[in-house]
Amino acid sequence: MSVSAVLTVNGRLASVLMDITAYAPEHLDDVRRQWLETGWIDHGNDQHAEAQRTWLSMGNGSVALIDGHAEAFGHWTPGAIWYVDRPVSLAAVTAITTSRVARRQGMATALTARALLEGKDAGHTVAGLGIFDQGFYDRFGFGTASYEHRFSFDPASLKVEVSGSIPVRLSVDDYEEIHALLLRRHRSHGAVTLDPPELVKAELLWTESPFGLGFRAKDGRLTHFVYGMGKGESGPYTVQWLAYEEPSQFRELLSLIRGLSDQVASVVMWEPPGIQLQDFIDRPFRQRVRTTKSDHETSHRAAAFTQLRILDLEAAMAARSWMGPEVRFNLSLRDPIDAIEPAVSIAGDYVVTIGAESGVEVGTDSEAPTLQASVNALTRLWIGVRDASTLAVSDDLDGSPELLARLDAAFGIPEPRQGWMY
Repeated sequence: MSVSAVLTVNGRLASVLMDITAYAPEHLDDVRRQWLETGWIDHGNDQHAEAQRTWLSMGNGSVALIDGHAEAFGHWTPGAIWYVDRPVSLAAVTAITTSRVARRQGMATALTARALLEGKDAGHTVAGLGIFDQGFYDRFGFGTASYEHRFSFDPASLKVEVSGSIPVRLSVDDYEEIHALLLRRHRSHGAVTLDPPELVKAELLWTESPFGLGFRAKDGRLTHFVYGMGKGESGPYTVQWLAYEEPSQFRELLSLIRGLSDQVASVVMWEPPGIQLQDFIDRPFRQRVRTTKSDHETSHRAAAFTQLRILDLEAAMAARSWMGPEVRFNLSLRDPIDAIEPAVSIAGDYVVTIGAESGVEVGTDSEAPTLQASVNALTRLWIGVRDASTLAVSDDLDGSPELLARLDAAFGIPEPRQGWMY
């Protein structure tokens, strides 16, 4: 695949030909230079170099070549999202980087489009990615996912009893067990899993001053764990990974974290799906006032760091089983990726039925009401980020009040929480 690009060389515009091809081991040095320039890895850090080699060994990578050198890199990984009571397949765009000499030349756009096309061709229902900021990926049809909640608190303030159970230490050597538990962990709507265990190994290798603690069943199976990054003598400690097979095991993990409070003054962690972490913190508002502007400030922040888009409309709608009154409507669907890669687009006119067995037909029904939407907004409705009536105000979605109310009910599902940052 060849794409025209324009670069600035010595202050002058120079026309070049950008070739996009699959990542191969001979591109490693070029991609390493990219990641050094973007700050994803540090100079002279052997552990970061090993993490990158591990990362590049799995998933699906592509590079944009200029004069034989890889100046941009794209990567996607197969996985799944738990949708109410079942998994749907996910193509997770897990890396898009561009070198300093090749910024704003369309390379990130081309590699993102290629990842989506490959994911669609591989049969995945949805695509997802982490965002550096909101806006850039909207033109690919991505809609913003739910807020993720980040807490900082004094572990001594946790309202759980300190357990007498002795945990086991975990390290990067245990990555296969950790990955296996992440795949079978207790999941709620929106939970993400990614297939390659090497992805977990790479993330653990990137963790500075790591600590890993967990518990095993009598048969030796890892059942619940925390893994994260320490800092100095008193923290803050950052919990980057947390998983459990049964919800009751979450209390034991909090007990484990509370047990660190003899030394550690603060802990930072993402709120697990299905949990309201504030329930477990004693007098959080009083703590926040007392610790404001401290290195160990008690806080609660929320932001949406990921976006999603539907790749296969029929498979996505079929995943929604609704036992209430059937909803049948025309869908006039717009897809902004038409202007970038039409082969990914799902734009068109459809008749959608949401019921005990949901489905999609191409065409229109003259007796059915019509919903007009972008794939961005439709994806947010489908996954449960916001209801139809709200999206009609805040996003690119429009229908009669009666249809919106019926869709509010038909897609009245829990807010999705992924539990796995990527």
